[in-house]
Amino acid sequence: MFAALYGKRKIADTAKSIKGKNMSNKKEVDQLNSPIAEFYLEFLAYVIAAILVFALGVVASVVFSDFNHLARAGALITLIAISMAYKDFHLDLKNMSFEEASKFLGKDRLFESWSKSFVHKKREELEKIKPGFNEVDALKVIDQIGEVTYEYLNKDEFIKDWLQEMFRLWSKDLRKLEFTIIKIGTILWAFSDLINSVLGW
Repeated sequence: MFAALYGKRKIADTAKSIKGKNMSNKKEVDQLNSPIAEFYLEFLAYVIAAILVFALGVVASVVFSDFNHLARAGALITLIAISMAYKDFHLDLKNMSFEEASKFLGKDRLFESWSKSFVHKKREELEKIKPGFNEVDALKVIDQIGEVTYEYLNKDEFIKDWLQEMFRLWSKDLRKLEFTIIKIGTILWAFSDLINSVLGW
Protein backbone atom coordinates (compact mmCIF):
# COMPACT_ATOMS: atom_id res chain seq x y z
CA MET A 1 0.00 0.00 0.00
CA PHE A 2 2.75 2.42 0.99
CA ALA A 3 4.66 1.44 -2.14
CA ALA A 4 1.62 2.23 -4.26
CA LEU A 5 1.15 5.62 -2.56
CA TYR A 6 4.86 6.39 -2.98
CA GLY A 7 4.64 5.42 -6.66
CA LYS A 8 1.63 7.69 -7.23
CA ARG A 9 3.36 10.59 -5.45
CA LYS A 10 6.50 10.08 -7.51
CA ILE A 11 4.45 10.10 -10.73
CA ALA A 12 2.65 13.27 -9.61
CA ASP A 13 5.96 14.99 -8.76
CA THR A 14 7.39 13.96 -12.13
CA ALA A 15 4.32 15.32 -13.92
CA LYS A 16 4.63 18.63 -12.04
CA SER A 17 8.33 18.81 -12.91
CA ILE A 18 7.61 18.19 -16.61
CA LYS A 19 4.81 20.77 -16.57
CA GLY A 20 7.13 23.30 -14.92
CA LYS A 21 9.82 22.68 -17.54
CA ASN A 22 7.27 23.04 -20.35
CA MET A 23 6.05 26.33 -18.89
CA SER A 24 9.65 27.54 -18.58
CA ASN A 25 10.41 26.54 -22.19
CA LYS A 26 7.24 28.27 -23.40
CA LYS A 27 8.25 31.44 -21.54
CA GLU A 28 11.72 31.34 -23.15
CA VAL A 29 10.16 30.89 -26.61
CA ASP A 30 7.79 33.81 -25.96
CA GLN A 31 10.74 35.97 -24.89
CA LEU A 32 12.67 35.15 -28.08
CA ASN A 33 9.59 35.91 -30.20
CA SER A 34 8.97 39.26 -28.51
CA PRO A 35 9.49 42.54 -30.45
CA ILE A 36 12.22 43.63 -28.03
CA ALA A 37 14.21 40.41 -28.62
CA GLU A 38 13.87 40.82 -32.40
CA PHE A 39 14.90 44.48 -32.13
CA TYR A 40 17.91 43.69 -29.94
CA LEU A 41 19.17 40.81 -32.09
CA GLU A 42 18.79 42.75 -35.34
CA PHE A 43 20.49 45.85 -33.98
CA LEU A 44 23.29 43.75 -32.49
CA ALA A 45 23.81 42.03 -35.86
CA TYR A 46 24.39 45.42 -37.53
CA VAL A 47 26.88 46.51 -34.85
CA ILE A 48 28.79 43.22 -35.02
CA ALA A 49 28.87 43.46 -38.82
CA ALA A 50 30.40 46.96 -38.62
CA ILE A 51 33.03 45.78 -36.11
CA LEU A 52 33.92 42.73 -38.23
CA VAL A 53 34.26 44.84 -41.39
CA PHE A 54 36.58 47.24 -39.54
CA ALA A 55 38.69 44.37 -38.18
CA LEU A 56 38.94 42.72 -41.61
CA GLY A 57 39.88 46.06 -43.15
CA VAL A 58 42.74 46.54 -40.68
CA VAL A 59 43.98 42.95 -41.14
CA ALA A 60 43.84 43.17 -44.95
CA SER A 61 45.64 46.53 -44.89
CA VAL A 62 48.49 45.15 -42.78
CA VAL A 63 48.77 41.86 -44.68
CA PHE A 64 48.81 43.52 -48.11
CA SER A 65 50.65 46.68 -46.95
CA ASP A 66 47.93 48.89 -48.37
CA PHE A 67 45.47 50.88 -46.25
CA ASN A 68 43.18 51.37 -49.23
CA HIS A 69 41.62 48.15 -47.92
CA LEU A 70 40.68 49.99 -44.74
CA ALA A 71 39.19 52.77 -46.87
CA ARG A 72 37.00 50.20 -48.61
CA ALA A 73 36.03 48.85 -45.20
CA GLY A 74 35.11 52.41 -44.20
CA ALA A 75 32.79 52.62 -47.20
CA LEU A 76 31.06 49.41 -46.10
CA ILE A 77 30.81 50.64 -42.50
CA THR A 78 29.15 53.83 -43.75
CA LEU A 79 26.71 51.76 -45.78
CA ILE A 80 25.91 49.61 -42.71
CA ALA A 81 25.31 52.72 -40.57
CA ILE A 82 23.06 54.28 -43.22
CA SER A 83 21.09 51.03 -43.33
CA MET A 84 20.74 51.19 -39.54
CA ALA A 85 19.42 54.76 -39.76
CA TYR A 86 17.02 53.72 -42.54
CA LYS A 87 15.68 50.92 -40.35
CA ASP A 88 14.67 53.53 -37.75
CA PHE A 89 15.90 51.51 -34.79
CA HIS A 90 15.64 54.58 -32.58
CA LEU A 91 11.92 54.94 -33.35
CA ASP A 92 11.33 51.23 -32.72
CA LEU A 93 12.94 51.63 -29.30
CA LYS A 94 11.11 54.86 -28.52
CA ASN A 95 7.75 53.25 -29.36
CA MET A 96 8.31 50.06 -27.36
CA SER A 97 5.41 49.37 -25.01
CA PHE A 98 5.36 48.43 -21.36
CA GLU A 99 3.58 45.19 -22.25
CA GLU A 100 6.36 44.19 -24.68
CA ALA A 101 9.04 44.96 -22.08
CA SER A 102 7.16 42.98 -19.44
CA LYS A 103 6.84 40.02 -21.79
CA PHE A 104 10.57 40.05 -22.53
CA LEU A 105 12.03 40.89 -19.11
CA GLY A 106 9.23 40.20 -16.66
CA LYS A 107 7.69 42.77 -14.32
CA ASP A 108 9.88 41.79 -11.37
CA ARG A 109 13.03 42.54 -13.32
CA LEU A 110 11.61 45.88 -14.46
CA PHE A 111 10.94 46.86 -10.85
CA GLU A 112 14.45 45.76 -9.88
CA SER A 113 15.94 47.84 -12.71
CA TRP A 114 13.97 50.88 -11.59
CA SER A 115 15.00 50.47 -7.94
CA LYS A 116 18.71 50.20 -8.84
CA SER A 117 18.49 53.24 -11.13
CA PHE A 118 16.53 55.24 -8.54
CA VAL A 119 18.91 54.49 -5.67
CA HIS A 120 21.97 55.19 -7.84
CA LYS A 121 20.70 58.57 -9.09
CA LYS A 122 19.22 59.79 -5.82
CA ARG A 123 21.69 58.25 -3.36
CA GLU A 124 22.72 61.50 -1.63
CA GLU A 125 19.13 62.71 -1.20
CA LEU A 126 17.93 59.30 -0.02
CA GLU A 127 20.76 59.00 2.51
CA LYS A 128 19.50 62.19 4.17
CA ILE A 129 16.00 60.72 4.44
CA LYS A 130 17.13 57.27 5.58
CA PRO A 131 20.80 56.27 6.03
CA GLY A 132 21.55 53.09 4.11
CA PHE A 133 18.53 53.46 1.81
CA ASN A 134 18.73 50.58 -0.69
CA GLU A 135 16.83 48.84 -3.50
CA VAL A 136 14.59 46.94 -1.08
CA ASP A 137 13.51 50.23 0.49
CA ALA A 138 12.81 51.64 -2.96
CA LEU A 139 10.59 48.67 -3.81
CA LYS A 140 8.67 49.20 -0.55
CA VAL A 141 8.08 52.82 -1.53
CA ILE A 142 6.80 51.90 -4.99
CA ASP A 143 4.43 49.34 -3.46
CA GLN A 144 2.74 52.29 -1.74
CA ILE A 145 2.87 54.65 -4.72
CA GLY A 146 -0.93 55.00 -4.80
CA GLU A 147 -0.87 56.35 -1.25
CA VAL A 148 2.14 58.63 -1.81
CA THR A 149 0.83 60.43 -4.90
CA TYR A 150 -2.48 60.73 -6.76
CA GLU A 151 -0.61 60.87 -10.09
CA TYR A 152 -0.40 57.07 -10.26
CA LEU A 153 -3.07 54.58 -9.20
CA ASN A 154 -0.59 51.73 -8.78
CA LYS A 155 3.04 50.76 -9.26
CA ASP A 156 2.40 49.35 -12.77
CA GLU A 157 1.35 52.79 -13.99
CA PHE A 158 4.42 54.34 -12.36
CA ILE A 159 6.83 51.84 -13.94
CA LYS A 160 5.10 52.22 -17.30
CA ASP A 161 5.69 55.98 -17.21
CA TRP A 162 9.31 55.52 -16.10
CA LEU A 163 9.98 52.94 -18.81
CA GLN A 164 8.60 55.17 -21.56
CA GLU A 165 10.95 57.93 -20.43
CA MET A 166 13.87 55.49 -20.46
CA PHE A 167 12.98 54.31 -23.96
CA ARG A 168 12.89 57.94 -25.10
CA LEU A 169 16.35 58.66 -23.66
CA TRP A 170 17.83 55.39 -24.94
CA SER A 171 16.46 56.08 -28.44
CA LYS A 172 18.35 59.40 -28.48
CA ASP A 173 21.57 57.64 -27.45
CA LEU A 174 20.99 55.01 -30.13
CA ARG A 175 20.52 57.72 -32.77
CA LYS A 176 23.80 59.31 -31.70
CA LEU A 177 25.52 55.92 -31.99
CA GLU A 178 24.24 55.49 -35.54
CA PHE A 179 25.62 58.89 -36.59
CA THR A 180 28.91 58.17 -34.81
CA ILE A 181 29.32 54.98 -36.85
CA ILE A 182 28.53 56.94 -40.02
CA LYS A 183 31.22 59.51 -39.11
CA ILE A 184 33.81 56.83 -38.38
CA GLY A 185 33.05 55.00 -41.62
CA THR A 186 33.21 58.22 -43.66
CA ILE A 187 36.55 59.28 -42.11
CA LEU A 188 38.06 55.85 -42.76
CA TRP A 189 36.73 55.90 -46.30
CA ALA A 190 38.14 59.35 -47.03
CA PHE A 191 41.51 59.32 -45.27
CA SER A 192 42.73 55.74 -44.69
CA ASP A 193 44.88 55.84 -47.83
CA LEU A 194 46.96 58.64 -46.24
CA ILE A 195 48.30 56.09 -43.75
CA ASN A 196 50.22 54.56 -46.70
CA SER A 197 52.16 57.80 -47.06
CA VAL A 198 52.93 57.95 -43.34
CA LEU A 199 54.22 54.36 -43.36
CA GLY A 200 55.98 54.78 -46.70
CA TRP A 201 53.92 52.08 -48.44
